Amino acid sequence: MKRMLIVVLSCLLISSFAFAEWGIGEKPGTEPDGFRGIKWGTSIDSLAGMKYYRTDPSYGGTQVYTKKNEDLKIGAANLEEVEYNFWQGKFCSGRIHTVGFSNWSGLKEATFEKFGAGYQDNKYIKTFDWFGTRTMMMLEYSEITEQGTLFLFSPVINEQQEAWKKRKAREGAEGGF
Repeated sequence: MKRMLIVVLSCLLISSFAFAEWGIGEKPGTEPDGFRGIKWGTSIDSLAGMKYYRTDPSYGGTQVYTKKNEDLKIGAANLEEVEYNFWQGKFCSGRIHTVGFSNWSGLKEATFEKFGAGYQDNKYIKTFDWFGTRTMMMLEYSEITEQGTLFLFSPVINEQQEAWKKRKAREGAEGGF
């Protein structure tokens, strides 16, 4: 009987990890698998209405796009810009920018309503995190610059990016000195 109880509890524990998504502070069942209707890993070549904006040097070059006719409003927030980031041609992250406290506050309230309050490491710093298996998010505000950002990214692709960065560091260490 004791063995049966251990087996059942082990199965429940394992299944809870298998179906887990958001952690503390997140609203269950709301973890996205992409950003604004685009799934992580989608090829830029398969998307219409995207406009090349710039290349960020991160991870050997991340192409940043904007979307034509973008909706620059979420709740009470007027958004400054929305960026879609592609690494090696695959959609890896999205970023929303706001200017001014009232716009960031509106974005924060809509984000909390949709995803929960997230995790705040320090109550005096306006940074909130959501940790998921499909999507990770960070919402932050700088009182100095009065700029806010909501950043969403694929942890799977980010792992690939970090592996790329380590490989490049190793190659540099082997031949660069």
